[in-house]
Amino acid sequence: MTTVNTIAGPMEVSDLGRTLSHEHLVSGMGGMDKITQLYDEEEAVRRCLDALETVSTAGIQTIIDCTPLDLGRQARVFERLADSSSVNIIAATGVYRWVPLTYYSWNEDAIAEYFLKDIEEGLESTSIKAGVIKLAWDYEYLLDDGVRSPKFQLEKVARGAARASKSSGVPITCHTRALDKLGMPLLDIFDDEGLDLRSITIGHSNDSGDMEYLTTILRRGATLGMDRFQSTLPEDEKERRSRLVSDLIKLGFADRICLGHDSAAYSLNLGPPEGGGRIEDRTCWLPVPDWEIKWLVENGASSEEIDDLMINSIAGTFAAAYKMANK
Repeated sequence: MTTVNTIAGPMEVSDLGRTLSHEHLVSGMGGMDKITQLYDEEEAVRRCLDALETVSTAGIQTIIDCTPLDLGRQARVFERLADSSSVNIIAATGVYRWVPLTYYSWNEDAIAEYFLKDIEEGLESTSIKAGVIKLAWDYEYLLDDGVRSPKFQLEKVARGAARASKSSGVPITCHTRALDKLGMPLLDIFDDEGLDLRSITIGHSNDSGDMEYLTTILRRGATLGMDRFQSTLPEDEKERRSRLVSDLIKLGFADRICLGHDSAAYSLNLGPPEGGGRIEDRTCWLPVPDWEIKWLVENGASSEEIDDLMINSIAGTFAAAYKMANK
């Protein structure tokens, strides 16, 4: 049987149930827990519990938290939620958009070893083990001026992630700038490293409407993260993103498309101009279960196709990664 690390310990992938593929419980920056005027752990825990309780009542059973250390991952919050959350939570190792200078001189194998520590031993000084590897390629990837360039470092980290994934059987999920088609060079690297691309999720793909790009990712065997269904989207943009998923379902790709929001229960990023964190929204993870699934059903999606989107697509990434490491 295939198991996955959650913050409460290992569990069978078959028990994950309906899963949101790309979310954040707490986000900000590395070290923010040391700055009391920035970060309030009690408030973070309270907001997380409220949002988790809210989404649980909507039928969501698992959330993948895509927050590596440099994006403000808080292992202490995971410890406190492990016994109290009504939702399974899968934590991430990895690196966010700007590779920290600390890693610039490391080679791919050193980076892989760092990720493996989080997967096999635990995050920070806790026993909570990461269940996914998170990478983030955005406009920084276009900056290319040698070995100290963001592009060079992002590619090196991707190879380190591939080696950690192949060794541990943990899948990789990727924040990408879809408008620049950054899923393609990522898949090229993972292909070169010998990964089963079914274990890879190319996220934020519904920022693009380029069907050729999206179907090429799917035909290469990867999983497509349609994971930006946020409540702040204009109605016409919600409709566009929903129709895009519907069109891909009709092409037969439901079991390799996953849904999410890229929303946070507690975040210090993108707050108000006067400073501070984002306004609390305990409904931040409801758009998919509340209106996206409803829209898809009303527009012809079957219950089996909804299960593919919400259960089987993500389960397939864990199964593929596990099989890859246990040949």
